[in-house]
Amino acid sequence: MVYPFDPDKDDLPFDEADDPFGRTLEDFTLTGKLRRFHESFDSSIRAILQDCLFRINDEDGVLTFQILCPNEAVQKRLYIKREKVRNTLNWIWRDLDYYAFCVEKDGLQCQVLDAKSYRGGY
Repeated sequence: MVYPFDPDKDDLPFDEADDPFGRTLEDFTLTGKLRRFHESFDSSIRAILQDCLFRINDEDGVLTFQILCPNEAVQKRLYIKREKVRNTLNWIWRDLDYYAFCVEKDGLQCQVLDAKSYRGGY
């Protein structure tokens, strides 16, 4: 059980001091995973991603990682790098079914790709 007002009483199943890989509790949170996703790219892709928003959409157990792009130019650049994005997503989130590059244009327009299959690209 977790006691938010008395952390000394917490009975957490994870102890940062005992982790052999040096992971912290943040590494297992959504914020930590998003930070790892962003930091795993080179500076050119990080520059493209810095204006994007991210969300995980769960519809009836089907998980889709959506990258919300500010414009079509960013969406196109990310689509070219789709395999690097897919590999990184599969490394961090093993249970994703799809990933999508979305842009707001007369509603949300998304290019949805299968996270488990190779589609070519860089």
